Amino acid sequence: MLGFFQGMRVTMGNMLKKKVTIQYPTQRRPVSARYRGMFYLKWNEEKQRLNCVGCTLCAQACPTDVFQMRKVGKGTDAGVDIFTMDLGRCLFCDLCVEACPFDAIYMGPEYEFATYDRDGCVLDIHALTKNGGGDSLANEETIYRLAKEAEEKAAAKAKPGEESAKEEESE
Repeated sequence: MLGFFQGMRVTMGNMLKKKVTIQYPTQRRPVSARYRGMFYLKWNEEKQRLNCVGCTLCAQACPTDVFQMRKVGKGTDAGVDIFTMDLGRCLFCDLCVEACPFDAIYMGPEYEFATYDRDGCVLDIHALTKNGGGDSLANEETIYRLAKEAEEKAAAKAKPGEESAKEEESE
């Protein structure tokens, strides 16, 4: 009988407390500042391109081989035109973010990316940029333009060298 009254006391105490239930689809709990959620590639507004230069340090740091990328160009003008992540294999360990020297990848607070299809877990560069396809297309245009300019500079440097070598041979 004593146990019954102790149980009723706990029940009454909980009935008078403020409710903690959140109606999930319409209400959402705030996530902490250190929460590791969805991945994003940072957009550099000044350079009109992504910060990623395709150094592959994030892929090297990843224990589950989540990343695939294709580098375009050389040096600091380089960039990536293909960048995919397979979140089905991702541990959300944050090692890739820590390894990036260009601050090109970060984890946002979004946490709703469940899917019924395994291919839905594979995110490409369009899905990994905040502005979607607009940013990734502008990134491609910029890095291809920079790569073309670098090739033209290299060709211009090679031409004078060839001409001076020909002049020395003729003498």
